[in-house]
Amino acid sequence: MPATKKGTKKLTKAAAKPAKAAKPAKSAASKAPKALRARDARMDVKIAGDWLERWLPELDEAELKTYLEIAHYYNVATYHDASELGAVFGKGKKGNIDSTIARLEKRGLIEVIRHEGRLHYHFPHRDTDGFHRAERARPSIAEALAFQQRMTDELCELTSQDETPELRAAYFKKHPAVREEYELYEKAADPDAPMWRLWMEVSRYLIHEFETRFGSLKEDHGEVFKASAAQVLRHHLDVVDGVTKEVVRQVGKIFKTANDRWAIAPSEEEFTKHPIVKRLSTRFNVGATEIFANALEALAHWGLTVVEVDDEGFFLTCILPSTTGLTKSEARVLFLRPEERESGEDSPRTRERVRRARNKYANHLISCGLSTLLDFFKEDRVRDLDQALQTITDKVNEAISLLPTSDENGGGPISVVTLEHVIDRFDALRKAVAPA
Repeated sequence: MPATKKGTKKLTKAAAKPAKAAKPAKSAASKAPKALRARDARMDVKIAGDWLERWLPELDEAELKTYLEIAHYYNVATYHDASELGAVFGKGKKGNIDSTIARLEKRGLIEVIRHEGRLHYHFPHRDTDGFHRAERARPSIAEALAFQQRMTDELCELTSQDETPELRAAYFKKHPAVREEYELYEKAADPDAPMWRLWMEVSRYLIHEFETRFGSLKEDHGEVFKASAAQVLRHHLDVVDGVTKEVVRQVGKIFKTANDRWAIAPSEEEFTKHPIVKRLSTRFNVGATEIFANALEALAHWGLTVVEVDDEGFFLTCILPSTTGLTKSEARVLFLRPEERESGEDSPRTRERVRRARNKYANHLISCGLSTLLDFFKEDRVRDLDQALQTITDKVNEAISLLPTSDENGGGPISVVTLEHVIDRFDALRKAVAPA
């Protein structure tokens, strides 16, 4: 046996380590960048060359980034959180967004409307085509809201006062254009001219001024202008109401025939071509068709039956008054639903009161229609009496059908007026007025 040295080990060749598995080569698809989200045209920022020349040298990096970021998300929502701008300064970098926005406001590049902790932006330099320009291209939204509030306060104050020469002089001093309109009216007014009213003229002037100066803001700031638009609409409706009252005041000149019970309405075409109506429509920017509808409604509200006649003056149809002939307590019982009443339900006594009030209301409408028809009948201006009586029956039932549906019979069908009943009422009325 061969000798070996003490304490030595026999050297053996180390076992070969298994080779590591080669990593699979990355596919070309895995190396490609993430797909961009679909383009949203609302988020495009159109910067015109003159804006770059004017503002790029003046803005620091934070201001430029903030301006572009706000413009990027401008059309996506009406109100924005300030936190949306947190990424402007980059990861790990802190910046004061509020002070940056304040600097942009001071430069006049943006206006910010703050509402319940959220922000609404307006770009005065963004034109109607969406391009940001060097010079101011839009009116101020802050000025628009302030103008609207002043207008509301002024009109509320004006309509609460009687028109006097002193009041007129005070508003003429404030609005010289209104004085000029008044002087023109005094010189040129003819006997048929509408009455000059200070509150209507001031309303017309201020609404026109608001629309002229700030109307272009509505498209971009519709949500913000909702409250403003509602107030302007209320002022406009007040003007419409004033125009309607002026038409009714001159009903004898505009309508063919009128008395204290009925009026013969002109056709819509005749009405809209009448000089008084055309003058009111043009002056106060109210459609002649709207005036016509409102005038008919006003006459009905004041208790007149409005009659439509054919080309030869014969009775065709009518609009019954919207008066009821009821006391306040009867009207309350008839027009409220059971759940709207204090008890919240119909007792037998209440159902009986409803039945009586409904009959009284129906008889009031029948009397209005038949008394008008009788006037035409006596003048031999009714071609088909049966058809005229059917028309009045239908009109009464149409009005009754609009009442709450709860019936005295516990929810059954509401009883209708019959043609036979209307005929009997007409015969009785005709006999009552016949000469002895």
